[in-house]
Amino acid sequence: MELFFEGKISAKAILENDKRKVYEVIMEQGKRNKDFGYIYHLATQKNIPVIYKTREEIEQLAHSHTHGGILVKADGLRQESIINKKLSGFVCFIDGVEDPYNLGSVCRTLYAAGCSALVLPQRNWAQSENTILKASAGAFEHMHIFWIHSEMELLEAIDQNKIPLILAHRKEARSLFDYTFPSSFCLVVGGALRGISSQIVKRSSQNVFVEYARDCRYALDTASAVSAFSFEILRQRRKTV
Repeated sequence: MELFFEGKISAKAILENDKRKVYEVIMEQGKRNKDFGYIYHLATQKNIPVIYKTREEIEQLAHSHTHGGILVKADGLRQESIINKKLSGFVCFIDGVEDPYNLGSVCRTLYAAGCSALVLPQRNWAQSENTILKASAGAFEHMHIFWIHSEMELLEAIDQNKIPLILAHRKEARSLFDYTFPSSFCLVVGGALRGISSQIVKRSSQNVFVEYARDCRYALDTASAVSAFSFEILRQRRKTV
Protein backbone atom coordinates (compact mmCIF):
# COMPACT_ATOMS: atom_id res chain seq x y z
CA MET A 1 0.00 0.00 0.00
CA GLU A 2 1.47 3.34 -1.08
CA LEU A 3 1.48 6.03 1.60
CA PHE A 4 2.68 9.62 1.95
CA PHE A 5 4.99 10.45 4.86
CA GLU A 6 5.65 14.07 5.67
CA GLY A 7 8.36 16.15 7.26
CA LYS A 8 12.15 16.07 7.33
CA ILE A 9 12.45 13.76 10.36
CA SER A 10 10.22 11.11 8.82
CA ALA A 11 11.97 11.45 5.46
CA LYS A 12 15.41 11.00 7.02
CA ALA A 13 14.30 7.98 9.06
CA ILE A 14 12.78 6.24 6.02
CA LEU A 15 15.73 6.92 3.74
CA GLU A 16 18.35 5.97 6.34
CA ASN A 17 16.85 2.58 7.20
CA ASP A 18 15.76 0.89 3.95
CA LYS A 19 12.85 -0.89 5.64
CA ARG A 20 10.29 -0.14 2.96
CA LYS A 21 10.10 0.47 -0.76
CA VAL A 22 10.36 4.19 -1.53
CA TYR A 23 8.86 5.42 -4.79
CA GLU A 24 9.75 9.11 -4.75
CA VAL A 25 10.73 12.08 -2.63
CA ILE A 26 8.73 15.24 -3.16
CA MET A 27 10.28 18.62 -2.33
CA GLU A 28 8.86 22.11 -2.39
CA GLN A 29 10.04 24.20 -5.33
CA GLY A 30 12.52 26.91 -4.42
CA LYS A 31 13.07 25.73 -0.85
CA ARG A 32 16.63 24.85 0.14
CA ASN A 33 18.36 24.19 3.45
CA LYS A 34 20.75 21.70 5.04
CA ASP A 35 18.01 19.13 5.69
CA PHE A 36 16.78 19.34 2.10
CA GLY A 37 20.33 18.81 0.88
CA TYR A 38 20.85 15.76 3.09
CA ILE A 39 17.54 14.18 2.05
CA TYR A 40 18.28 14.89 -1.61
CA HIS A 41 21.69 13.25 -1.20
CA LEU A 42 20.19 10.13 0.41
CA ALA A 43 17.52 9.83 -2.28
CA THR A 44 19.90 10.20 -5.23
CA GLN A 45 22.37 7.82 -3.62
CA LYS A 46 19.62 5.18 -3.55
CA ASN A 47 18.36 6.04 -7.07
CA ILE A 48 15.04 7.32 -5.71
CA PRO A 49 13.42 10.00 -7.93
CA VAL A 50 13.23 13.52 -6.44
CA ILE A 51 10.27 15.51 -7.71
CA TYR A 52 9.65 19.22 -7.16
CA LYS A 53 6.14 20.57 -6.60
CA THR A 54 4.60 23.83 -5.45
CA ARG A 55 3.55 24.20 -1.82
CA GLU A 56 -0.10 24.10 -2.93
CA GLU A 57 0.45 20.80 -4.76
CA ILE A 58 2.21 19.32 -1.73
CA GLU A 59 -0.59 20.36 0.61
CA GLN A 60 -3.08 18.50 -1.56
CA LEU A 61 -1.12 15.29 -0.91
CA ALA A 62 -0.12 15.88 2.73
CA HIS A 63 -2.07 14.90 5.84
CA SER A 64 -1.46 18.24 7.56
CA HIS A 65 0.23 21.61 7.21
CA THR A 66 3.33 20.48 9.14
CA HIS A 67 5.03 18.77 6.19
CA GLY A 68 7.80 21.39 5.97
CA GLY A 69 7.89 21.08 2.19
CA ILE A 70 8.94 17.40 2.11
CA LEU A 71 6.94 14.26 1.37
CA VAL A 72 8.05 10.68 0.83
CA LYS A 73 5.88 8.29 -1.16
CA ALA A 74 6.55 4.76 0.11
CA ASP A 75 4.99 1.43 0.99
CA GLY A 76 3.71 0.61 4.45
CA LEU A 77 6.17 -0.98 6.85
CA ARG A 78 6.61 -4.71 6.38
CA GLN A 79 5.66 -6.44 9.63
CA GLU A 80 8.55 -8.76 10.45
CA SER A 81 7.69 -11.96 12.33
CA ILE A 82 9.42 -12.77 15.63
CA ILE A 83 9.68 -16.46 14.69
CA ASN A 84 13.29 -17.71 14.66
CA LYS A 85 14.69 -14.25 15.47
CA LYS A 86 17.60 -13.80 17.85
CA LEU A 87 16.62 -11.72 20.88
CA SER A 88 18.99 -10.25 23.45
CA GLY A 89 19.42 -7.18 25.59
CA PHE A 90 16.37 -5.11 26.55
CA VAL A 91 13.39 -6.46 24.59
CA CYS A 92 9.94 -4.96 25.21
CA PHE A 93 6.50 -6.40 24.43
CA ILE A 94 3.72 -3.83 24.44
CA ASP A 95 0.07 -4.88 24.38
CA GLY A 96 -3.08 -2.79 24.53
CA VAL A 97 -1.91 0.37 22.73
CA GLU A 98 -4.70 1.53 20.42
CA ASP A 99 -3.78 5.15 19.73
CA PRO A 100 -1.09 5.92 17.11
CA TYR A 101 0.18 8.94 19.05
CA ASN A 102 0.67 6.74 22.12
CA LEU A 103 2.47 4.10 20.07
CA GLY A 104 4.70 6.80 18.64
CA SER A 105 5.47 8.07 22.14
CA VAL A 106 6.30 4.54 23.31
CA CYS A 107 8.66 4.01 20.37
CA ARG A 108 10.38 7.34 21.00
CA THR A 109 10.99 6.48 24.66
CA LEU A 110 12.18 2.92 24.06
CA TYR A 111 14.57 3.93 21.30
CA ALA A 112 16.05 6.76 23.39
CA ALA A 113 16.52 4.41 26.36
CA GLY A 114 18.38 1.80 24.30
CA CYS A 115 15.72 -0.89 23.85
CA SER A 116 17.10 -3.52 21.46
CA ALA A 117 13.76 -4.72 20.06
CA LEU A 118 10.06 -3.88 20.35
CA VAL A 119 7.45 -6.62 19.99
CA LEU A 120 3.87 -5.74 19.01
CA PRO A 121 0.68 -7.70 18.32
CA GLN A 122 0.04 -7.86 14.59
CA ARG A 123 -2.38 -5.18 13.47
CA ASN A 124 -2.96 -3.07 10.39
CA TRP A 125 -1.52 0.34 11.29
CA ALA A 126 -1.11 1.39 7.62
CA GLN A 127 -3.47 4.37 7.76
CA SER A 128 -1.74 5.62 10.93
CA GLU A 129 1.92 5.06 10.02
CA ASN A 130 2.51 8.71 9.12
CA THR A 131 1.20 9.75 12.54
CA ILE A 132 3.19 7.07 14.38
CA LEU A 133 6.41 7.97 12.57
CA LYS A 134 6.02 11.68 13.31
CA ALA A 135 5.00 11.11 16.95
CA SER A 136 8.01 8.85 17.44
CA ALA A 137 10.41 11.42 15.93
CA GLY A 138 11.54 8.72 13.51
CA ALA A 139 12.08 6.01 16.16
CA PHE A 140 9.32 3.82 14.67
CA GLU A 141 11.57 3.43 11.62
CA HIS A 142 14.88 3.18 13.49
CA MET A 143 13.80 0.47 15.98
CA HIS A 144 13.91 -3.27 15.47
CA ILE A 145 10.22 -4.19 15.60
CA PHE A 146 8.86 -7.73 15.53
CA TRP A 147 5.19 -8.66 15.25
CA ILE A 148 3.28 -11.62 16.67
CA HIS A 149 0.00 -13.23 15.64
CA SER A 150 -0.47 -14.70 19.11
CA GLU A 151 1.14 -14.55 22.53
CA MET A 152 2.28 -18.14 22.05
CA GLU A 153 4.70 -16.88 19.37
CA LEU A 154 6.22 -14.52 21.93
CA LEU A 155 6.53 -17.26 24.55
CA GLU A 156 8.16 -19.61 22.05
CA ALA A 157 10.65 -16.90 21.07
CA ILE A 158 11.44 -16.25 24.74
CA ASP A 159 12.07 -19.96 25.31
CA GLN A 160 14.16 -20.27 22.16
CA ASN A 161 16.39 -17.37 23.20
CA LYS A 162 16.46 -18.38 26.88
CA ILE A 163 15.58 -14.95 28.22
CA PRO A 164 13.21 -14.26 31.15
CA LEU A 165 9.89 -12.44 31.08
CA ILE A 166 9.76 -9.43 33.41
CA LEU A 167 6.23 -8.11 33.86
CA ALA A 168 5.06 -4.62 34.76
CA HIS A 169 2.50 -6.17 37.09
CA ARG A 170 1.72 -5.44 40.76
CA LYS A 171 0.76 -8.91 42.02
CA GLU A 172 3.58 -10.55 44.03
CA ALA A 173 5.92 -7.90 42.65
CA ARG A 174 9.14 -6.15 43.62
CA SER A 175 9.57 -2.40 43.44
CA LEU A 176 11.23 -1.14 40.27
CA PHE A 177 13.69 0.72 42.48
CA ASP A 178 14.79 -2.47 44.26
CA TYR A 179 15.04 -4.79 41.26
CA THR A 180 18.16 -5.33 39.17
CA PHE A 181 17.43 -6.27 35.58
CA PRO A 182 19.41 -9.10 33.94
CA SER A 183 21.57 -8.49 30.88
CA SER A 184 18.91 -9.93 28.54
CA PHE A 185 15.18 -10.04 29.22
CA CYS A 186 11.75 -9.21 27.80
CA LEU A 187 9.78 -6.54 29.63
CA VAL A 188 6.00 -6.87 29.20
CA VAL A 189 3.82 -3.77 29.58
CA GLY A 190 0.06 -4.02 29.15
CA GLY A 191 -2.54 -1.35 28.52
CA ALA A 192 -3.86 0.58 31.53
CA LEU A 193 -7.37 -0.80 30.95
CA ARG A 194 -6.76 -4.33 29.63
CA GLY A 195 -3.61 -5.21 31.55
CA ILE A 196 -1.56 -8.35 30.87
CA SER A 197 -3.16 -11.64 29.84
CA SER A 198 -3.21 -14.63 32.22
CA GLN A 199 -1.22 -16.66 29.68
CA ILE A 200 1.68 -14.19 29.97
CA VAL A 201 1.31 -13.79 33.75
CA LYS A 202 1.74 -17.55 34.25
CA ARG A 203 5.13 -17.42 32.50
CA SER A 204 6.51 -14.46 34.45
CA SER A 205 10.01 -14.77 35.91
CA GLN A 206 9.51 -11.63 37.99
CA ASN A 207 6.77 -9.04 38.43
CA VAL A 208 7.93 -5.47 38.98
CA PHE A 209 5.88 -2.39 39.84
CA VAL A 210 6.46 1.36 39.79
CA GLU A 211 6.49 2.58 43.37
CA TYR A 212 4.36 5.70 43.92
CA ALA A 213 5.02 8.51 46.37
CA ARG A 214 1.32 8.60 47.27
CA ASP A 215 -1.38 6.00 47.83
CA CYS A 216 -2.73 6.18 44.27
CA ARG A 217 -5.15 3.47 43.16
CA TYR A 218 -4.85 4.08 39.44
CA ALA A 219 -2.42 2.57 36.96
CA LEU A 220 -0.09 4.69 34.88
CA ASP A 221 -0.92 4.96 31.20
CA THR A 222 1.21 2.74 28.98
CA ALA A 223 3.50 5.50 27.69
CA SER A 224 4.25 6.72 31.23
CA ALA A 225 4.90 3.20 32.53
CA VAL A 226 7.23 2.49 29.61
CA SER A 227 9.13 5.69 30.36
CA ALA A 228 9.54 4.85 34.06
CA PHE A 229 10.82 1.34 33.35
CA SER A 230 12.99 2.26 30.36
CA PHE A 231 15.01 4.96 32.04
CA GLU A 232 15.49 2.96 35.23
CA ILE A 233 16.86 0.18 33.03
CA LEU A 234 19.13 2.71 31.33
CA ARG A 235 20.27 4.05 34.73
CA GLN A 236 21.22 0.55 35.87
CA ARG A 237 23.11 -0.17 32.66
CA ARG A 238 25.08 3.07 32.90
CA LYS A 239 26.41 1.89 36.26
CA THR A 240 27.91 -1.24 34.66
CA VAL A 241 29.60 0.52 31.74
